[in-house]
Amino acid sequence: MSSVVVHSARPTPLPALLNPGHLVGSLWRHRDLAWQFAVRYFQARYKGTYLGIGWALAVPLLMLAVYTLVFNFIFQARLGVSADETRSQFAVLLFCGITIYGIFSETVTRSTSLVLDNPNYVKKVVFPLEILAVSSLVSAVIFSGFGIALVLLGTWWFFGGVPWTAVLLPLVLVPMLALSLGLSWFFSSLAVFVRDVGNVVSIFVSQLLFFLTPIFYRVESLPEEWRWVARANPMTPVVEGARNVLVLGRLPDWQALGVTMVVGLLVMQFGYAWFIKSKRGFSDVL
Repeated sequence: MSSVVVHSARPTPLPALLNPGHLVGSLWRHRDLAWQFAVRYFQARYKGTYLGIGWALAVPLLMLAVYTLVFNFIFQARLGVSADETRSQFAVLLFCGITIYGIFSETVTRSTSLVLDNPNYVKKVVFPLEILAVSSLVSAVIFSGFGIALVLLGTWWFFGGVPWTAVLLPLVLVPMLALSLGLSWFFSSLAVFVRDVGNVVSIFVSQLLFFLTPIFYRVESLPEEWRWVARANPMTPVVEGARNVLVLGRLPDWQALGVTMVVGLLVMQFGYAWFIKSKRGFSDVL
């Protein structure tokens, strides 16, 4: 493992922490360490199991089967992207939304235990704790890569080919990644001082926000008076944009993504500043 950079005990002034250059510089200096922890997080999922990395495919397929059964065969749900939408096409569209949202959900939900599960890094060595959130996010992206590959396979099989717009997926995901990282820094720090944060975040992200995101439905299918709720959700343009570029061959709503990008960058910058300022008090609590 690469060496850990030792930091000065002198606290960094808040204006410097709110400078994007400070954030980028910190992440760049510790990029190798962050990657090594990301790989470790990913491998830890399947350590000691019989299927090993095969679970990376088995878990998404199981989720797809359950949600398809419930929303397709029991509730007869349809996204209505076309008049002749088949059950198989619905399954691909559904799975695409679940996979993309899963990156955000896993990263933010897991963030509340990142520092609590690693007290040795807080107490015994000078360690760049901010890279834990980065590593968790990268690990979630690696895991979702298997799901995205299944989406592309389903698109090729059931929609007649993979559209060229699939190359735009990274641009669609960037706003969500920035938002996820910022929230991870904030909640991982707050959870050290307020242990209830973990339960609150899990319920909000895994339940409330999940169903407020147009994964099983389109925004246009909601009553007019409730559409503003879905559109105010920063995950809406990301999930709809990913579905458009990966499956439907349509361009995303760049304006909505731009707004989400601004929000994501602000949350990331302030989350980073909050984490760096508050981490000096971790050792007093843990």
